[in-house]
Amino acid sequence: MALLEDDNERAESYRILAGFFAEPPDADRLRTIKEDFALEAKEPEEEVRGDFDALFAFPGGKVPPRETLYAEGGDDAESAEAFYYRSGLTFDEEYELMPDHITLEFLFMSYLIDSNNHELQEKFLEEHLANWVPYYCEEVIRQARTVFYREIAGITRDFIGSEYDGLS
Repeated sequence: MALLEDDNERAESYRILAGFFAEPPDADRLRTIKEDFALEAKEPEEEVRGDFDALFAFPGGKVPPRETLYAEGGDDAESAEAFYYRSGLTFDEEYELMPDHITLEFLFMSYLIDSNNHELQEKFLEEHLANWVPYYCEEVIRQARTVFYREIAGITRDFIGSEYDGLS
């Protein structure tokens, strides 16, 4: 499982991807993302922010980024949470995101990479991320009004696909 040159790059990639689904970028961050990823998107911050809300907001977004809604089985929030606890992580009661939110799952993968826990990385990727994120990203691409989120979803889909293909 060595898609990128080193685990630091992989962990940072997961953290960056997590941020895309956590909150809409402000104008400066949007400009940086467009430059860093050489995106073709030209939409202004207000349009990207509106699309973020229309796509990801809870409740009411067209495609909330939650595994339970896209993976087969339906109890994936509990299953993801069990992975977190098995690795020694716990959450404050005030934490707002559901355990199966894409942001938490990506941050968890970055934690596993940073912790050198290759066994749990592979298991979590196979049982969770690869099981729903590519399909979810295809749905975001279909539903997004902005080129920005279509491109972000494509980048995310391709990254997870490459990670899964790189399983040893």
